[in-house]
Amino acid sequence: MKKRFIAIALTLLLSLMLLAGCGTELPAVYVQSVKDIMGYGAMGEFNVCAGLVVARNEVKIERDENRKIAELKVEPGQSVSEGDVLFSYDMDEMQLTIDKAVLEIEQLKNSVTDFDSQIAELEQAKAIAPESEQLSYTVRIQTLETDKKETEYNITVKERELETLKNTVGNGDVTSPVNGRVKAINEEGGYDEYSGMPLPYITLIEAGAYRVKGKVNELNRNDFFAGQSVVVRSRSDAQMTWTGVIAEIDSNPEESNNMGFYYGVEDEMTSSNSYPFYVDLESMNDLLLGQHVYIEPDGGQTEEKTGLMLDASYVMGSEEEGFFVWAANGSGKIEKRSVTVGALDEFMYQYEILDGLTAEDLIAFPDESVQEGAPVTDIPTAQEMPMDEGIAFEGELGGGY
Repeated sequence: MKKRFIAIALTLLLSLMLLAGCGTELPAVYVQSVKDIMGYGAMGEFNVCAGLVVARNEVKIERDENRKIAELKVEPGQSVSEGDVLFSYDMDEMQLTIDKAVLEIEQLKNSVTDFDSQIAELEQAKAIAPESEQLSYTVRIQTLETDKKETEYNITVKERELETLKNTVGNGDVTSPVNGRVKAINEEGGYDEYSGMPLPYITLIEAGAYRVKGKVNELNRNDFFAGQSVVVRSRSDAQMTWTGVIAEIDSNPEESNNMGFYYGVEDEMTSSNSYPFYVDLESMNDLLLGQHVYIEPDGGQTEEKTGLMLDASYVMGSEEEGFFVWAANGSGKIEKRSVTVGALDEFMYQYEILDGLTAEDLIAFPDESVQEGAPVTDIPTAQEMPMDEGIAFEGELGGGY
């Protein structure tokens, strides 16, 4: 009877404890892995735009329209070295041009001699002519003197042209001034449709002298500026990077676009202008002309760090009391876990975690609702759903090519 009474009493006590526990159940805490929070394996939390490797220098080779080309020795896409012959002028025709110029100068000099003879004869006739004819002789003499001066001027011009021709006659070959590649050959002449300037005969792209062209739009234009250090990242291999500085940002918009969204009808309220900018690189190793890349502000993300990088807003505590994070303990509960931190990256606002945490660990954002021992969940509530506060990418990450 006594044992039965004790059993009943224990049952009632357990029931009361369970009822009390139901009233004090802690709310579940939303947790995420460190790697998901920090975006490891992606490009990170940077304002990224698309870029294209372009030639820094295009060398334009002009031709003398008055000379005939005997042989063109290159073709589009061909690699050339400094000093390689691009094309040669017809030297036989040049010699004929020189001979013709010499003959023209001789004829002009003969004309001057004739003018001198005519002027001398008129002056002799004027000396014995009656007073009524003096004015007529004077006018004729002045006319001949004017023609003589004009002929003498033409002789000077022709002699300069002849000197130029003689200087070029022994150099019929036109050579490349740089190492590079033939971009285009224009044998038809014509004019550039944008600038209105005559098209060059041959356009060369200087080898190795590359830079990266990017585009910013009106939403992220203030995040990029001339003189800013940037990281250029390969699209095919995110670990392959180059560093450089933005040399210039064009103040004139290149084109209008709608940021990659479709509104049905585009108008001035939904369109956005793009502004090209250019990056000078510290090194161009392994870069290819025409290669597509990503451009992002340099926040030290390429520097090698020994620890795990974590957004500083997840780290609580101080140097005096020690640092900790709210982490899942492996048993479905949240715990206060001590961590060892390194330096604070103020630009990125990230702590280097040296000990106490791995990329696979699940952690919670330390708001006031988090209590030690609370259950954890990986399903965010409506209040915890992350909002996308990033820029609206234009086409593919802000630029599009």
